[in-house]
Amino acid sequence: MNVVINALAYKKNSSGIGVLISELLFRFTANTSRLCNIVLSQDSPSVTPAGESVKLSYSPYSHQQGIRRILFQSLLFGKKFCKNAVLLTTDSKVPFFLPKSCRVVSVVTDLALLRMPNVYQFPRVFIWRLQYRYLLKKATRYIAISQFTKDEMVELLHIDADKIDVVYCAADACYRRVEDPAALQAVREKYSLDQPFILFVGNANPRKNLCRLIRAFDLAKEKGDFPYQLILAGEYGWKFDREQAMEGVRHTADIRFLDFVADEDMPQLYSAASLFAFPTLYEGFGIPMIEAQQCGVPVLAGNVSSMPEVGGADSAYYVDPESVEDISRGLRAVLLNQALSEQLVARGYENAKRFDWAASAKQLNTIIEKVIQQ
Repeated sequence: MNVVINALAYKKNSSGIGVLISELLFRFTANTSRLCNIVLSQDSPSVTPAGESVKLSYSPYSHQQGIRRILFQSLLFGKKFCKNAVLLTTDSKVPFFLPKSCRVVSVVTDLALLRMPNVYQFPRVFIWRLQYRYLLKKATRYIAISQFTKDEMVELLHIDADKIDVVYCAADACYRRVEDPAALQAVREKYSLDQPFILFVGNANPRKNLCRLIRAFDLAKEKGDFPYQLILAGEYGWKFDREQAMEGVRHTADIRFLDFVADEDMPQLYSAASLFAFPTLYEGFGIPMIEAQQCGVPVLAGNVSSMPEVGGADSAYYVDPESVEDISRGLRAVLLNQALSEQLVARGYENAKRFDWAASAKQLNTIIEKVIQQ
């Protein structure tokens, strides 16, 4: 059997699913002797195959042609690519028409749409629910990106735990502490960062909890002796009103939205930060925490979902993400205690060593081989 990788979601400036596809699924091709057919969208970035037996195929549609691309994936993808193959895909992205010879392995990132449906648009939730019902009928095996996600799959989708493997995500090796003063100064000048700052990285959607983070920062400033800015880096997201989030905030001049930051600037941006704040409400894994730890930045995170599992029990400072007061106390606790900050940095370096894309790709290959041999 060959392996077909559904990479239609891989696009320029990818985050989340796109990173998972490029770092895990593409790396998998270097570990298998089987023919791998990577199916991309028309405008996906160029891909350099890692394995010797890799074929690149393309959908006739781009990411901008959303409806047509989804219809292609749902109606034509299976018949065109999946005969006598293992289909390796993400979440519930499974074609409706699959040959009987196809076996489906789904890499599930999170089940936020089932746990927190209110933070998504209703049509998307409705469609995803239908897709998951179909996935449960078609999947041979499942992969969860954390033990937390596996537990969610058992509880919410009622999948047999024995059919789920945990394969961790990781952070790219480029995320390393930048010590070069010139490089750090360059990124500060590029983004006008002239004061010490707290950094958040991620899409601005409701489960990222930015409204509470902003108010917690404002409260920390109110208590005095807190010479920091809050820098929010990431795309705009959905169901997030920037003006509404800033209503009633007194220290607006110290809160800045950078929007998208180029990948090549991220290691310097992390390294220049005094603290990485990630008090989100729900994460399937939380790659930015590991990126920050690899860059030698203390991490403050929510004490929910996968974050304690991934961030390490004592390698990050955990707060109640639903409490503005607790987030604010955490910000001050880390930044005003140099010994604690240094301790978190040291432990963060060690914790980040647990995660490696290459090791995860090898683990994925072992799972795929077992599926084929069954």
